[in-house]
Amino acid sequence: MTSQLNVDTIVDKAGSGGTNVKVANTSTYVGEGGSGTQNTVQGLIKVWNHYDQNTGNDIRDSFNVSSVTDSATGKMQTIFTNVMNNNFYSVSATVEDGGYGGIGYIGTSGDPVNDANEMQTNLIQIQVRNNNTATPPAFDPDAGMIQVVGDLA
Repeated sequence: MTSQLNVDTIVDKAGSGGTNVKVANTSTYVGEGGSGTQNTVQGLIKVWNHYDQNTGNDIRDSFNVSSVTDSATGKMQTIFTNVMNNNFYSVSATVEDGGYGGIGYIGTSGDPVNDANEMQTNLIQIQVRNNNTATPPAFDPDAGMIQVVGDLA
């Protein structure tokens, strides 16, 4: 026997409009086309940030970001509000080209064991360089974007 529940709104027991409704860490959803199940919580982005390092180190919009720190030309730390479970999370990032006409290269050592300044449970430091050797190697982007996935503590 299969059961189905159709609702428009889920609210908590207190009737507060759903602000305290929790999804269990083991909840799953069925993939597109019934392709299989995925863990709902593990599949979520835990941190994202869209920032301007060039004109004022401004966070334009973000999720789970408490602040940013300009460490040096081309280096920006994003500090997390809620920390990751360990230093072995995954990060993807992109930047605009800085007006140099090259492709922005975004990197981190990715090695939290040997370079703790770049990847910690509470922050990620992104280094931005231009692949065009005729221009300065590091630059502060007008637009930088990062996304972090992994387990929160």
